[in-house]
Amino acid sequence: MPELTRKDRAVGAIVGMYVGDALGLGPHWYYDLKELRAEFGEWITDYHAPKPGRYHDGCKAGDVSQTGQVSMLLLASLADKGEYEEADFTGRLDEFLGTLDGTPGGGRYTDIAMREVWEARRAGMDWHEVAGMSDSGEAAIRGVMLAARYAHKPRDLAAHAMANIHLTHAEPFVKAQSLAFVLSVCRIIRGKSLESAGKSLMGWAQHEVDRALIDVFLQPGFVHAAATNPEITVEPAHSVAQIYGLACQLGFMVPAAYWLSSAFTGDFETAVLNAINGGGNNMARACLTGALSGAQVGIQGIPQRFIDGLVDKDEILVNAEKVASVLK
Repeated sequence: MPELTRKDRAVGAIVGMYVGDALGLGPHWYYDLKELRAEFGEWITDYHAPKPGRYHDGCKAGDVSQTGQVSMLLLASLADKGEYEEADFTGRLDEFLGTLDGTPGGGRYTDIAMREVWEARRAGMDWHEVAGMSDSGEAAIRGVMLAARYAHKPRDLAAHAMANIHLTHAEPFVKAQSLAFVLSVCRIIRGKSLESAGKSLMGWAQHEVDRALIDVFLQPGFVHAAATNPEITVEPAHSVAQIYGLACQLGFMVPAAYWLSSAFTGDFETAVLNAINGGGNNMARACLTGALSGAQVGIQGIPQRFIDGLVDKDEILVNAEKVASVLK
């Protein structure tokens, strides 16, 4: 089997993120794991439409969430412009916000971060003033698109990613942890693992994050070391979601993603399905895990049924290829 190129890994990261998003759409936000099993069976293995009356009701199996839709806006902007142009992305996002009504159910489920942005833009605030204090993972998730475009220039990536993160998230620790995730995806696209990743991540991010928060860049390496230590076991593996936390805070989601992608290196399906079957905010957890694992295995290592089942696969694949074309 030929060695994976950075382009292969970048496309894998993008597609892996959307696979995780779509897998989580149906069984999203079940905090009672017995209820999750009763609704979807003992082990979720593929896409499901949401149950009537649940979050994302009205979507089809294989659809992406609203977080996925916003990420697709960034992906399309990068593909059309060839680089990150903030004004182009925010223009697309303004058009998208115009289709929403500011409530959770006013589109595909609108999370609190985007509701805060919607309200601020409606009030006439500039894009550099609208970010709220949400602690969720949407900015980290869409940053995968930037990691795929700028993996060959990680310091440029850090600058662009932090600017993009700040459009929706203003809490300093959440911004730093989001950037650490984006740079972790970059490191894997570059053919490295998360083993002892802290030094390189801190070097890439040193001009973007206050030194008081710099330790956040050590987390990926610490979790990788635990996940690959044979003396540390988590059984069943999906229970790592309960260990780190089932709720929506990025601080709960991203270490579980580091753990699953490191524990099942090279096995996209096992890593992502454990993220899904852990319950809670499994959609965000699977997005993050899918990006990391997709970067490990490349587009070739993602099971074809997951790609074929994506409703938006044609647009995603075409734009992912364009965005990653700068890489070798």
